[in-house]
Amino acid sequence: RVLQLMNLTDSRLAQAGNEKLELAMLSFFEQFRKIYIGDQVQKSSKLYRRLSEVLGLNDETMVLSVFIGKIITNLKYWGRCEPITSKTLQLLNDLSIGYPFPKNSGHSNLRMGEEGPRRLAGPGALCVVRKLVKLSAVQFMLNNHTSEHFSFLGINNQSNLTDMRCRTTFYTALGRLLMVDLG
Repeated sequence: RVLQLMNLTDSRLAQAGNEKLELAMLSFFEQFRKIYIGDQVQKSSKLYRRLSEVLGLNDETMVLSVFIGKIITNLKYWGRCEPITSKTLQLLNDLSIGYPFPKNSGHSNLRMGEEGPRRLAGPGALCVVRKLVKLSAVQFMLNNHTSEHFSFLGINNQSNLTDMRCRTTFYTALGRLLMVDLG
């Protein structure tokens, strides 16, 4: 139902949008990503069968395509709304890392680094990122990362620290996606 609601609200974004509803959808996407995206998820789960029946989303790649479409839509229409832009970019960042583990999961994939705990992406994580890179929407972002397409990238006289953090998160995620095939 959330994905159906997203399609409806996204079709009306040019006229008006609801910030709280967008933030709620982003929270849904984050929870969905943690639970249902990745190699440890059984692809024959009831959820994927139901998504196929109701929305025609037959596999994880199609679901990832919906995620990326939502990310692009939010960055296009909500580029001047910091809470939505930040949360959207965090979702992009998490997808570019590739592992679905929650931040404080205590998963054995955590190692201590100079900046505190960090995750080491395993082979399953890389598989998700490789699927992402093949999506045409991701290729669009990699080839069109300008303020013409994403307003938060524009430089203006009122640029603040939050705008710079958003740009940094965006380009960090794009950099990870570019480097996925380099090993």
